[in-house]
Amino acid sequence: MSAERPSEERVQQLAGEMLDAARAHQASPLSGSFWSDQLMQWALSDPAFKVELFRFVDVFPALRTPDAIHRHLQEYLWRDDVPTPMGLKTGLRLGGMMKGVLAKTTVSRIERMASTFIAGRDAADAMPRLRKLWDAGIGFSIDLLGEACLSDAEARAYQQRYLDVIETLGRTTLDWPDRPAIERDHLGPVPRANVSIKITSLAAKVDPMDFEGSIDRLAAALEPILAAAAKHGVFVNFDMEHHHLKDLTTSVFERCCERHDFSAGLAMQAYLRSGDDDLRRVIAWAKRTGRRVTVRLVKGAYWDYEQIEAERQGWPVPVWLNKAETDACFERMAAHGIANTPRSAGEGGVTIALGSHNARSLAVGLAAAEAADLPKSAVEVQMLYGMAGSLKTMVVERGLRLREYVPAGEMIPGMAYLVRRLLENTSNESWLRHGSAGDESPERLLADPHASAEAERVSPPSRSGEAMRHALSVAIEGVGDGRPFLNEPMRDFADAGVRRAFAEAVARAGVPAVANDATEADADAAVGRAIGAFPAWRDTPPEARAGVLTRAAGLMRERRDELAGVMIREAGKPWAEADGDVCEAIDFCEYYARQAVALSRPERLGRYLGELNEQWHEPRGVAAVISPWNFPLAICTGMTAAALVTGNAVIVKPAEQTPGIARIMCDILREAGAPRDALRFLPGVGETVGAALVRDPRVALVAFTGSKDVGLDIVRATGVTLDEQTHVKQVIAEMGGKNAIIVDASADLDEAVAGVRASAFGYSGQKCSACSRAIVLDEVYDAFVQRLVNATASLITGDPLDPATDVGPVIDDAAAQKVRRYIEIGNNEGRLALGENADPASSDARLIPPHIFTDIRPEHRLAREEVFGPVLAVMRASDFDHALTLANDVPYRLTGGVYSRTPSHLEKARRGFRVGNLYLNRTITGALVGRQPFGGFGLSGVGSKAGGDEYLLRFVVPRCVAENTLRRGFSPELAD
Repeated sequence: MSAERPSEERVQQLAGEMLDAARAHQASPLSGSFWSDQLMQWALSDPAFKVELFRFVDVFPALRTPDAIHRHLQEYLWRDDVPTPMGLKTGLRLGGMMKGVLAKTTVSRIERMASTFIAGRDAADAMPRLRKLWDAGIGFSIDLLGEACLSDAEARAYQQRYLDVIETLGRTTLDWPDRPAIERDHLGPVPRANVSIKITSLAAKVDPMDFEGSIDRLAAALEPILAAAAKHGVFVNFDMEHHHLKDLTTSVFERCCERHDFSAGLAMQAYLRSGDDDLRRVIAWAKRTGRRVTVRLVKGAYWDYEQIEAERQGWPVPVWLNKAETDACFERMAAHGIANTPRSAGEGGVTIALGSHNARSLAVGLAAAEAADLPKSAVEVQMLYGMAGSLKTMVVERGLRLREYVPAGEMIPGMAYLVRRLLENTSNESWLRHGSAGDESPERLLADPHASAEAERVSPPSRSGEAMRHALSVAIEGVGDGRPFLNEPMRDFADAGVRRAFAEAVARAGVPAVANDATEADADAAVGRAIGAFPAWRDTPPEARAGVLTRAAGLMRERRDELAGVMIREAGKPWAEADGDVCEAIDFCEYYARQAVALSRPERLGRYLGELNEQWHEPRGVAAVISPWNFPLAICTGMTAAALVTGNAVIVKPAEQTPGIARIMCDILREAGAPRDALRFLPGVGETVGAALVRDPRVALVAFTGSKDVGLDIVRATGVTLDEQTHVKQVIAEMGGKNAIIVDASADLDEAVAGVRASAFGYSGQKCSACSRAIVLDEVYDAFVQRLVNATASLITGDPLDPATDVGPVIDDAAAQKVRRYIEIGNNEGRLALGENADPASSDARLIPPHIFTDIRPEHRLAREEVFGPVLAVMRASDFDHALTLANDVPYRLTGGVYSRTPSHLEKARRGFRVGNLYLNRTITGALVGRQPFGGFGLSGVGSKAGGDEYLLRFVVPRCVAENTLRRGFSPELAD
């Protein structure tokens, strides 16, 4: 693309003229009323204060009383670590009537900030401001703000809002006066009215994993909108959102353009490393189809999110890591797009709308148009409503076509947009801030970003750089590749190649035929073989044992899609759940391999002359691993790997429902080097074979994950020490939970609804960590329940082989019968807000859709007993303390969660929500090895933490040796 770049001399000339003109018109980048606000002046003076102020702005819409506003102002801004200006601290310190005064002032200032960036509640409300823009020679594109779309009902409401906007704009703008500068480009008329659409607002389920299904749903939702747009002559622009939706958005856009005749535009993001290729794709498609597309070229609004998400998932970072690279990409894309601008009305290609407040970025586009011998009307400039007033004045005066991106919506759902704009445009790297304020030299502001990008370029890491810096620092020479532990990344199903390969592997996967026919005699023989193999395995160097695990991890990586396919077929896991199960199994192998070597090495205790004190750990003996069916590879691998790598001989008794994947796991460990007799596979019935293993006096350790009743029976049985027994048995038992998520009055309901839904109904609620109780404060109870019910109703219950499926079958008929009994109990105890029986015509009686019961009280069985299925009890709490009391009012202590934006409540939960794993403002399932060590106490378990640095201690015994090193007055230490 470099040949298309305009001359740097001309770019500098144009950019300098624009910068001078902008600074001459107005010194501030935003409106005078915005910058005169004292809060914003304070925010600019200190980054720490700015962050806390904008966090308060984010929670503000949820605060309904002066007391709540005053309290949250204090919690966010009156802290030792926040340099809050003295004038504001004085106001926060005063109580009484000053609470009301301060609250009123705060409301006024935030509403004024909102009105700076948000033009009105809807198109009709925004119309006077749109007309004012038009009269000033500025076009517009309406962007409808709103809550996240979580249900079909919300999707239909958004669709109707778009239809209303299109009809209102089409009708109202007809009588507006002509404005040739903004109504025509070099090829002819440009629609007066312009609407920007986010595809995620039009369907409850937009998931790249279900790519074709998502396209079908979105295309159907868009059809009436595009028909209305064509009828009323309204331009429709498809906005670009997060990176994982990029290809899906582009594909939906292409399909809609191929089926409907409407004026079309598509946003593209230059902060993506793929930006150049993304534009090439659209240009090639446009030329092939003869379609003319306006590309709104922006730098991107989710830079922080994209980095954080890549860090969390362990994926390559999709965005450029410094501003210069983003600016350089913008310039390349602008020049390439302009070089492919159609020269005649019937020609396919792209026209470029430069979405930027950066004078240099705009100058590159204009210079490129000049170099391509295109008139200035061939390029459009777009800027955000409420920003860059001086730049806009300059653009209009130069006779360029200018369009403002104008948000419209209620303040509460629009607050996320407001906060993002505030943070983005008051950042230290913001060109808008420095360019208009005059605190940077023209030479620096207008410098060629390509030169800077070459000097500063950061290659996209294969794993997130931040993750590498904070990875577990245990790296053992000779173990694996010698690198620190990093979690295995889950599949990125937004990648077409990944989806295709996964689907093919699932189609090929076969479940091994394994009969659960082992007998008590087989158990006796297996223990005998393990006893015989134990000494040699115990004395195998720890590095060699660890090598077995790292090689097994490598074999699992090579077969990971196949392994997921086996679990989809054998355990009924949906795609993402099965993939996560394999990742966790790999993580356990890699993590425990690194932990075990250090554990086995002698560690000197103290430094005393004349004596040497050392401690190390050695295995206990024969370990019986009794694994569950709900994580049939991950948990089975975790317990087996921990026992094996610490030198124990292991007998694996898998759940009767999932012996096939357990056999594959044992085969992989043996292929990796585990001796056959040190790793015995014993599929059989728990009541016979499992009970025999637990009670065998030669078994030193039992590792179990499953129900409370079975777990407590194991604890009782192993508590009996027989005469012939030479040890006290160790029990590692994880026994389930009755987990709660508290939804506070200050919660972000978009996040809370999505988080509770995922936590309650992921893998049909068949997780010991699943949310089975939602405890909701009175103030938001009704709103939360309504949104949760509607959101959950949009989940698809069906065949887990289908990537569209959210909720698959429960594990077997016995589980289905148990779940249905609890549904009957729920019908008697509370109110059924969502749920129905499975389709009588269905061939699979195990398919049970999600059920939600409200008005559940603490004494109800549905509030106290573990269901292990897609059943959620919703409880009401009067205040946060009451919610904590309800959450703790069960004997289980496994997981819990809180959705709140009240700092004191989050701190109170840290101290008082008594669970092994507490999650704040996120889902409560999906613990990651090494990051959220998993396990509970109370009747949820014995307090062990799988995937943590203390877990292996359960599988070993410590030994200490003290040696007197003094020999007739001679000390080796003194001789050194």
